[in-house]
Amino acid sequence: MINDIDSHAVQILRRLKDSGFEAYLVGGGVRDLLVNLKPKDFDIATSALPGEVRKKVPYSFIIGRRFKLVHAKRGEHTYEIATFRRAATTEELETTDEDNRRLVEENFFGNIEEDSFRRDFTINSLFYDPIDQTIIDHCNGIYDIHSKTLRMIGDPQTRLIEDPIRILRAIRLSQKLNFSIETELRTQIVTLKQELKRTILPRRREEWLKFFKLKNVEQALIELFDLNVFEILLPTFHKLFLNEEQREEFLCHIRGFDYYGVNFADATELISVILASYLHATKPKGFNINDLIENEEFLLFCRDELGVFKAELGVFFQAMEFIEPLKKIEIYSKKGERRQRSLVFNQAFSLSLKLGLLTHQFSPAEFLFWINEREKFSQNQSASE
Repeated sequence: MINDIDSHAVQILRRLKDSGFEAYLVGGGVRDLLVNLKPKDFDIATSALPGEVRKKVPYSFIIGRRFKLVHAKRGEHTYEIATFRRAATTEELETTDEDNRRLVEENFFGNIEEDSFRRDFTINSLFYDPIDQTIIDHCNGIYDIHSKTLRMIGDPQTRLIEDPIRILRAIRLSQKLNFSIETELRTQIVTLKQELKRTILPRRREEWLKFFKLKNVEQALIELFDLNVFEILLPTFHKLFLNEEQREEFLCHIRGFDYYGVNFADATELISVILASYLHATKPKGFNINDLIENEEFLLFCRDELGVFKAELGVFFQAMEFIEPLKKIEIYSKKGERRQRSLVFNQAFSLSLKLGLLTHQFSPAEFLFWINEREKFSQNQSASE
């Protein structure tokens, strides 16, 4: 398992341990290692206070005014280092107004056991020391990994009301890991799904994008529909999924994301392919992109349901409009080299190609033509430098 761990994360752990502090990898990274998935991030939990971490770990800085974490930069990667936390006492909560209660709960330092029980699911509460190769498990997370069960730490009803976004996380993680949601947790998800209306849009957006990154995204979206989560938070998608023909067309586009080389790390690109898939599924007779720019219903769907930023929507519209000149290869071939170069280096070029292929507006041969054109001018540019 240690061979799959980022060497920078191990070096940070070693510095903290050599300075006399407890330090472990924690959360989703440990979980993914144990289920044979490659972790995307390695978060670190330690007994060292934020100021102590900053002194011991080079190129690190404290973030947050009231909820303090440490970020350590290593090349393009950032490693999050958090001090062990504990739950606030009843007295501490009673002296805090309701709006700030959750913030207060996050800001008391504790020990590793207390930190374990603050986490959401048992499989996310595991602490791993790759140097000593030891696992700390206070919540029976190992048992649930072996039994492929997603179980809430503590009372599911209380924990879901405390943070309803955990409903989306539970559904997503169960689909990602192919785990079964524990019976009582599933019951409370069905019972409390209306609580999702209390969550803020940026957090929902973050979860939606993670759903579309799943390998079995089709099954996950159907699960959201079956549990009526779409009806509560994404009524436009709920309407789409009620129409069997449109649903299948939409899912057909979604299945092609990997094949067409969608960059899942680029939120703007991911949002663009989702919107293109939705439009071509719900408007089979075609649509005018210029009309959509003024379409209040579509704009509200993007902004209020999916949480699309105005700038992202601008990139999407530009890329959709740019598909049209790319369909006119014969006209392009008659242009001079300067105008051809200008077209293939247009900022909308790459995204337009993917959108056009995804929505079957380009044939594979046309797609390959444009790839070769871009490569030709790129090589010419490199040779002249």
